[in-house]
Amino acid sequence: MKRILQLFVAWRLLLFVPVFLATLFLPFRENSLYTTLWQYTGKYPIVEHELVYPWSNFDGVHYVAIASRWYVDEGRFLPFFPVLVGVVAAPLSLIWPIVPYGPGTFWAGILVSTLATMLALYFTAKLLHLDYKTKTVALSLFLLLASPVAFFLACIYSEGLFLLLSVLTLYCARKQRWFMASVLAMVLSVTRLSGILIILPLLWEYYELEIKPSKKLAWKNITKLAWFAIIPVLLLIYGWFNYVKWGDFLYFVNAHGLLGNSREVSGLVFPLVTIYRYLRIFTTVSVNQYEFWIALLEFGTLIYAVWSLFLAWKTKIRPSYMLFSVAMLALPLFSGTLSGLPRYILPIFPFFLAQALWFEKVRETWRGKKTAPGTTLLIFFVVVSILLQALLLALFARGYYIS
Repeated sequence: MKRILQLFVAWRLLLFVPVFLATLFLPFRENSLYTTLWQYTGKYPIVEHELVYPWSNFDGVHYVAIASRWYVDEGRFLPFFPVLVGVVAAPLSLIWPIVPYGPGTFWAGILVSTLATMLALYFTAKLLHLDYKTKTVALSLFLLLASPVAFFLACIYSEGLFLLLSVLTLYCARKQRWFMASVLAMVLSVTRLSGILIILPLLWEYYELEIKPSKKLAWKNITKLAWFAIIPVLLLIYGWFNYVKWGDFLYFVNAHGLLGNSREVSGLVFPLVTIYRYLRIFTTVSVNQYEFWIALLEFGTLIYAVWSLFLAWKTKIRPSYMLFSVAMLALPLFSGTLSGLPRYILPIFPFFLAQALWFEKVRETWRGKKTAPGTTLLIFFVVVSILLQALLLALFARGYYIS
């Protein structure tokens, strides 16, 4: 835990560097005030500083709003993260009154994201240590924090919490604690919609650990499996809330179709159709438009995700982790757009495990030889990732959409 804490603190402090440089050299994007708290409330001390408020930009603004005044029209944001922020903000009301977009909720959001990410790193390490050596685990965590959009783990976003709940769910499954795994999966499903698909790797682990060893489906196995029935309960309750408030049980899904980003909510879109749409963007949108580069980032992320899946298969990671990766990637991939994909793949921890295993294999292959392309390749990959993260964070802090 000490090493993880040191890695986290160093990464978190270094994130302030691109934000600071952005304030010096990058003007805030014109007409993008809506991406900040200041579109909705007056500025207040400390948070108004340019090194502080950007951690709530874009979706963070909505999470702060929900946590402080509950839902108005933000149904597409699932409730567990803002509810947790609201719970943490309650005792802070002794210092700051709970008002919409206020400092109490802002700092509660920062606290929840920070603790969730720290714990996520710790439990990811515990989960991976069940199968891999410390060196591999350490490299996996390092690659995760070095990845181009890892800064979202430090923002008032649900990414850190989603990662934490995902690894905790799979860790409990590995330990055959099926009730606890089911409870965590239930909460995961109302953190992000793709969380409901955690049922797939859970079923695989259940088969591997409970049914396969006994070679039969005994009664005791069926009773343990019954716990999985609670997984969709909270999501169904949230659907009922949507029906009562907005007259649409699936409003939290359908609301995504109102964002104007070509996301399909009435059915699935074959990925080749989505790829064709992006090829059209590259041939019709000028490279002088910012949107061209965001489309390139999203398409590049798809290539990166496919490469990581290939590495996961090549390095023979645990099948349940492979299932988790495919499930978490599938939902955005079949939505008709790659918008948000860079952020959506951030909690797919097996990607970083597969990369670590592959880099280690390459380095091992060339061990003892005069040249060390494996080490050089790893350094190049990390440097490019860190530079991209710095650039994307700088843009994000100045009102430019990233993911």
